[in-house]
Amino acid sequence: MTEAPTPERSGAAQLYLAMGDSLSEGIAASDPARTAWVPLVAAGLGDGYELLNLGVAGHDSQELMDEGPLDQAIVEIASRADDDVKGNEVGVITLEIGGNDLLDLYFDFVLTGICPTVEEGLENPLCVRELQAALAGFDPNLGETLDVLRAEAPGVPIFVMTLYNPFSGGSFNLEQIGILALEGEPGTVFEEGLNDLVRKQVDGREDVHLVEWYEPFLGKQGEYISLDFIHPNDTGYRVMADEVLAAMEDAGVQ
Repeated sequence: MTEAPTPERSGAAQLYLAMGDSLSEGIAASDPARTAWVPLVAAGLGDGYELLNLGVAGHDSQELMDEGPLDQAIVEIASRADDDVKGNEVGVITLEIGGNDLLDLYFDFVLTGICPTVEEGLENPLCVRELQAALAGFDPNLGETLDVLRAEAPGVPIFVMTLYNPFSGGSFNLEQIGILALEGEPGTVFEEGLNDLVRKQVDGREDVHLVEWYEPFLGKQGEYISLDFIHPNDTGYRVMADEVLAAMEDAGVQ
């Protein structure tokens, strides 16, 4: 189990609690503590907040629940609510997860040539079954995580992100695979993709807000994606942070 950092409590600052995977950890940023989207959001929130970043590179939606981050979030929420420091409670939560639920399929089936294109993948029962299983596992995991956070931190605004397509604007075959996995394709067995599941989980939940990362990255692989072809570069992370901050402003987070 990865042990996440504990922030030093600086008086009555509220806590910005970030949860996720390598995107929250800031992989491929030139300075993950400064130029990735989580620290940029923390800076945008200002001096009234301190940051606890529980993002762990490599975590999928199951590991977020099972390997420590969700448990540590619960402990932090409860301890701040019950201590004697007025005003230091958790004030805002961000949650991005799901990329690694899909990336295992990318490495195991797309790059190996088993499912190299959308057309071939849809004709291969193994490819269909693996993507169906990934989506079927992700959906309840996200729902349970949101249920737990909402129960432990009632009234605290939670911001949940759709995922961008890192291949958008690059290789046609990879771009189309990304579209299928994230947004679905009408007329196929995948009418909905992972982002559709995110949107449905957010819809109707009190004080849970959607942040769209998918559309701002359309056609932007060359501008927003790092040399690893998966994670953002500093420009991409800035775009992500700006989308989060705009959603927070719309929700009245100060």
